Amino acid sequence: MKCSSVTFYCIIGHICWSLIAAIPSPQSNQILRNGAKAVGVDIVGPRQLSSANPSSQHFSASGQSLEEARMTTVEIIRSRGYSVEVYKVTTEDGYILELHRIPYGKGQSPDPSVKRQPVYLQHGFLNSDNVWLINSNDKALAYILADTGLYDVWLGNIRGNTYSRAHVSLDTSEDAYWDFSFDEMGKYDIPAVINFVLDKTGRRTMSYIGHSMGCAVFLICMSLRPEFNAKIDVMIALAPAASLAEAQTSIRYQARFVNQLVTFYRVLGIRIYEPVDSPSNSFRKTFCGPNLIMRYSVCRNTIFSTTGDNYRGIDVNILPVIDGHNPAGTSVRTAAHFAQNFNAGQTFQRYDFGPSENQLRYGQPTPPDYELSKVTAPVYIFWGESDKAVAPGDVAWLASKLGNLKSSTRIEDSEWNHVNFLFSTDAKRLVYDKFIPLLPKAS
Repeated sequence: MKCSSVTFYCIIGHICWSLIAAIPSPQSNQILRNGAKAVGVDIVGPRQLSSANPSSQHFSASGQSLEEARMTTVEIIRSRGYSVEVYKVTTEDGYILELHRIPYGKGQSPDPSVKRQPVYLQHGFLNSDNVWLINSNDKALAYILADTGLYDVWLGNIRGNTYSRAHVSLDTSEDAYWDFSFDEMGKYDIPAVINFVLDKTGRRTMSYIGHSMGCAVFLICMSLRPEFNAKIDVMIALAPAASLAEAQTSIRYQARFVNQLVTFYRVLGIRIYEPVDSPSNSFRKTFCGPNLIMRYSVCRNTIFSTTGDNYRGIDVNILPVIDGHNPAGTSVRTAAHFAQNFNAGQTFQRYDFGPSENQLRYGQPTPPDYELSKVTAPVYIFWGESDKAVAPGDVAWLASKLGNLKSSTRIEDSEWNHVNFLFSTDAKRLVYDKFIPLLPKAS
């Protein structure tokens, strides 16, 4: 839904559609609770899609298939001809995260004498790690990195999404499980993952690539726990979400009602925001397909509507595959935290619990700002001129605050938007080929 002016009916429409999208299916909690029992590591080799299955519907010579809409991340990686490893990582506060690893490229051998630099990829708001995998093998970042033969690729999944919806003691049906925002993701998830990857690989440092909220949680980690800066050799920030003061998305209309919306969701017992199996998402997966007329109306995926982006530069054939995995769900509090930051203006601050609770948690009645000067790991920013979610002015503000900014690069396409970093067929040429030479190689 797009509003040309702020009207009562427009706001109500946004709220109603958000409510429909937030409702999980009756089976979702049970499925994910059972899945939470999985522990340890699963190592699986490549496989090929069966040509005997008429539903495979290959649409690319690089191995893509509409069947991938119904696959897990692990199945997608295997179907593309890559080996993959699955790990469970437990955070200090008990959340169980699922990591996926592509240890080497397609057709390469697992030679222990070959040293590969660990590179960690962190998705953004409402995504899972599949966003690095959906394009063809020669255009999707995870495969590109693995196929160089130089990098050991790790794919993260933040708490609350499809793959990281488990806890050592809390059930996903409990309110307490969903009491987190991206503050906890940065404070607990990112440190746990960094330590795990470095311990597993035996390396002292690793490279970090984030998109949108994947950058926000990195900044939070480095500011709240600055000792982790020494563990990052390079951070690549793609459309880094911090200040949202100049955002031109639907957040402009919803943010002013954030406290009322949070209360409304709580009364209705809704804690999960935009799960992949909500009624609206299930409708889209069942009836939409790659029809652009439908895609700009009732079939618009939330990751496009929340960023205000169009489908320019994207192969429309992958839209049903994107639907199969996105949005991947998060907490209502995470969405609220973004709205709070928009309301706060050009700043990047912790979650606002209200004056009394803020005093107990932070020692002051207002939420403190993250101290971005403490982010001393080397950061390279890449941004798009037509990004409505992370606007150029907000990127410039962030660049002025970082403790060790190496460069801030505008993508050489005046219409480059927020999701183009993930799904554009030109992302390799315009973005990936620019920053991959910046990544250190194992020595």
